Amino acid sequence: MKKFLTVYASVFTAIWIGYGIYALWSGQESASLILGFGIAFSVVISLASWFSYWLMCHYKKVDRVAKNILSNAQNKQ
Repeated sequence: MKKFLTVYASVFTAIWIGYGIYALWSGQESASLILGFGIAFSVVISLASWFSYWLMCHYKKVDRVAKNILSNAQNKQ
């Protein structure tokens, strides 16, 4: 699963940053905006991939904590 997420994030990072660099090189309007969006998108997709991988590895603990929180909230009512 981690390899898929890494490849997925890397491909989209390469596409967006590559297009931003191409936009700068070719002198398109708003090229710096495109590059900035590409970098921001790359950071977000990389963090989302990492969080997804982390969550899949720790889902039992997260599920147990969520059940405890929900059961405590119901007991207080």
